[in-house]
Amino acid sequence: MTAPDTAALWRALLAMQRLSWEQGVASHAAIDLGDVDLARALARDGVRRADVDGRLGVTEDRGLVNGGALLEAALLLDDAAGTEAAQRQRWWLLRHSPRDDWGVLHHLEGSQEVWADSVYMIVPALVAAGDLAPADMQYRMHREQLWREDTGLYGHRFDMATRSWVRAEPWASGNGWVAAGLARALRLGVAADTVRERWERETRALLDACAAHARPDGRFHDVLDDPSTFVDGTAGLMLAYAAFTGVADGWLPGEYAALGSRWAEAALARVDGHGLVRDVCGAPGFDRPGESAEAQAFALMAIAARRRLG
Repeated sequence: MTAPDTAALWRALLAMQRLSWEQGVASHAAIDLGDVDLARALARDGVRRADVDGRLGVTEDRGLVNGGALLEAALLLDDAAGTEAAQRQRWWLLRHSPRDDWGVLHHLEGSQEVWADSVYMIVPALVAAGDLAPADMQYRMHREQLWREDTGLYGHRFDMATRSWVRAEPWASGNGWVAAGLARALRLGVAADTVRERWERETRALLDACAAHARPDGRFHDVLDDPSTFVDGTAGLMLAYAAFTGVADGWLPGEYAALGSRWAEAALARVDGHGLVRDVCGAPGFDRPGESAEAQAFALMAIAARRRLG
């Protein structure tokens, strides 16, 4: 796989304004590329911006669980303030963050919606903190609400209050968040037991379901099964990261590396001279083509995962 200059990707990423989950995926890119000092620096800023509830990296984001993306890097901090902040974020996810009566975490303040995005924000964070049972519980509950057996894909948003879909369509980035989140959680050290076997099996099935909707050029439409929607490169980078990670860690067969290369190369071919990944689901609304910090981070993460294959 021909990769662009990672320094240029980093410059473009670090120049962007970032909300809590964007700071989190930036820290994951730093960890994966071996720059633990940068990951800690990103986490420290998240600690400085933590709110009274314990959510890391709070700015003007209404997200209840997005700060969880910073927990993995915050756990690397060895000072008292960082250690305390990491534990407060952990307990926010475990106990204090608003949730439905039976436990599934809500994604946004002022609503009872469950989002596919949350799988990435919650599951790897809890695994990193050593809380496998709650991580699996949240994954199972999100899957129960959002996964659609008829397609093998995840709908995006479900309202627990009305028991109705807010967005039933299979958003490409939403499915990417789930696949990448499970791959990252598995990478962080889920033991070889029935939980791991189920996560591996269901992640592979999700990659297969997404692959069926890949365009001939290796990219995906913003809504996977709707070719009238714009083309998004972020989803391909997320899915490539998951595929490379699975092959490198031995729970996916080698042919998934070729799929990952196809998806990643299609997205990385659109990196411009400034290091920006173009033609992705664009911030801040993620409802049209543009650029985003998460696309930059997943470009770096896909490159790092691909390097692990040798």
